[in-house]
Amino acid sequence: MIIDQFNHVLIVGMGKTGHSIVGFLKDKNIRISVYDSNQSIHDTREKLKGISIANYYDGKLEEKYLKSIDCIALSPGVDLRNPVLKNAQKNKIPIINDLTLFSNEINQEKTKVIGVTGTNGKTTVCKLLEYLFIKAGYKAFAAGNIGFPVLDIKNLNNIDIIILELSSFQLEIKNQLNFDVGVILNITEDHMDRYNTFDDYAKAKYSILEHSKKKIICADDEVMKKWNVEGAIVFSEFIQKNKNAYGIKDENNNKYIVDHSGLRIEITNVNLIGKHNQLNIMAAIATFKQFDNKFDKIDIALKKFPVINNRLEWVKEVNGINFYNDSKATNVSSAIAAVKSFTGKNIFLIVGGDSKNQNLSLLSKAFKNKIKKLYLIGKDAELIKHACKNLKEVEIKILKTMKLAAHQAFRDAEPGDIILLAPACASYDMYRNYIERGDDFKSIVANF
Repeated sequence: MIIDQFNHVLIVGMGKTGHSIVGFLKDKNIRISVYDSNQSIHDTREKLKGISIANYYDGKLEEKYLKSIDCIALSPGVDLRNPVLKNAQKNKIPIINDLTLFSNEINQEKTKVIGVTGTNGKTTVCKLLEYLFIKAGYKAFAAGNIGFPVLDIKNLNNIDIIILELSSFQLEIKNQLNFDVGVILNITEDHMDRYNTFDDYAKAKYSILEHSKKKIICADDEVMKKWNVEGAIVFSEFIQKNKNAYGIKDENNNKYIVDHSGLRIEITNVNLIGKHNQLNIMAAIATFKQFDNKFDKIDIALKKFPVINNRLEWVKEVNGINFYNDSKATNVSSAIAAVKSFTGKNIFLIVGGDSKNQNLSLLSKAFKNKIKKLYLIGKDAELIKHACKNLKEVEIKILKTMKLAAHQAFRDAEPGDIILLAPACASYDMYRNYIERGDDFKSIVANF
């Protein structure tokens, strides 16, 4: 799809991605209109000062906004099920996103593209890949859902490898972008407020494989186990018979990532803790190996790779009590993975926020014999308390703020214990985003 064939584009959603689309289109001799349901026209106009905009819209998305346009550029935060957007599709108005525009700009014979999706672990894998490629001497850049819009990448075709973090929302919109390697890390329930069924969500993730030359998937994942992906490279906690498989080997209290070609990379003392991160590391190595077989310092590089903010991040030790911030645990499966990362420890767990219509009953089984006390915050605290009613041995407290929850946990914990923020929910009921939530937790802990 060539963007120059359009005369008037309506950009729906004016977050980071929407602004990057404006920046891309402003010099293309195309009329631009903008819409955002959460920002006033005045605020949007201020942010776009100096750029020629045909129309500014806010409030509810209305049919009349589509009258003079011939294309809609959609931000990932906007639900495709909106009736106005559904009517636009019926009326053959193309709906594109930033990946559509990116696909027209990139020279894929020169610059290789890796796409990474999954419910959890995307940012960790993308940043680790970027780090490994740079250590190996490549020009590499991670962008996309990671927080850096793809259209903001400078000197696009002077980069050797671009690693794109991709959400299901980005993958919903069909485009012509192909991936040299497409990776799916895991698929568990999330964003059920945006999908009619879990199967719809899984299909959005699966679509990355339809556009990938090489496909990498997790053999342990309950959803992906059912797929028959021809020629897929797999990674697993266990050693698989598949010749294209990566697994984990335990030997003399050390852990190694291995394959059937003799690969052996130690991951015993890396900074990324938990089984879920062992799988993330393996996915990154499997991907890296599709491009480079000469770099022999992966294990050394891994030991120096730092924990990313808000992802099982150690914050501080106070009186022998260790605080961990996993504010990015915005769904049930990621919160469970965080809890399972600590063995033999009493865990004082802070959970809560907007549960996004997830199945919260999974928490009760996963937390059994794992946590000491549970502190609930946010709009769905009562729902979570009800879901965890079978945890008879766990004291559950509902508190109004993060500060009250952190202070109560600190009063209850003893030396050797863990206080963990792993909300299992989105943050929008109390904070602008998970980063602000994590920063609040860290600032509270800093004053203990």
